[in-house]
Amino acid sequence: MARHKNEGEGISLFPFMSILVCLIGSLTLMIAIQLGGQVSSEQSEEDIERYRKYTEIKALLEHDQAELESLKRLLAAADKAREDVRLAAEEAAALEKKQKAELERSSALGHEQLLAELAQLRRRLTELEGEAPKLQKEIEELQKEIQRRKAGPEEAVVQVRPGGSGLDIVPTFVECAATSVLIHEGKEPQRIRTGDLNKEGGEFRKLLDRVAGTPKGQIIFLVRPDGVATFNVARDVARTHYGPNGYCKTGKLPVPSQGRIDLSVFRRPG
Repeated sequence: MARHKNEGEGISLFPFMSILVCLIGSLTLMIAIQLGGQVSSEQSEEDIERYRKYTEIKALLEHDQAELESLKRLLAAADKAREDVRLAAEEAAALEKKQKAELERSSALGHEQLLAELAQLRRRLTELEGEAPKLQKEIEELQKEIQRRKAGPEEAVVQVRPGGSGLDIVPTFVECAATSVLIHEGKEPQRIRTGDLNKEGGEFRKLLDRVAGTPKGQIIFLVRPDGVATFNVARDVARTHYGPNGYCKTGKLPVPSQGRIDLSVFRRPG
């Protein structure tokens, strides 16, 4: 009994220790909570920064991907345009080659034509040079004729009369002088130089065609004393020219002088 009494009289430390333990535990918990909140705050800001950078990088990647697709489309268009340019260049080269060939062919033809025209002009120039003395002689004769008409009465008129077979023809008279012929047709005679008698499409060939197409038509050459050479040229042209109406019939009458030719008999009716 005494022992139990002594034990009950001792000092109990349980409440103080419990409070101290609880206080230490509370402080530890508070410190842990504060440290945990601080760590969570730091981690949250770091995560936000990382997420922001991730978002920026993702946006950049999407932009780069879009630009890459656009570049691919541009490259495809460029390849197609390059192919179109190549085909166009080949077509242009083919056209240029064809045009060059046509131009060379045309140039060759044009060159031959120019050479032919040049040769014809040279022949014509030679003819004119040969006819120059005749023209000068004709001019002198015409001047003499003018002076003679001014000085006094004209030379006797040469009257052409029909006779023999000449009664059954429709004559067209062509006067042959030294360097030309004079076609007595219409109101005014028409003069043609000797060098132009055989001209393609010339007036003398037209006359031959016209007379050949006239029923009973015939050309009568009136040959002056100095017109024999001209008559020979005109006769040869008439003999060799075969027109739409065939050959033209011809005849000749000598004119012994240089007097004016009178054809009034053939112009009388009936």
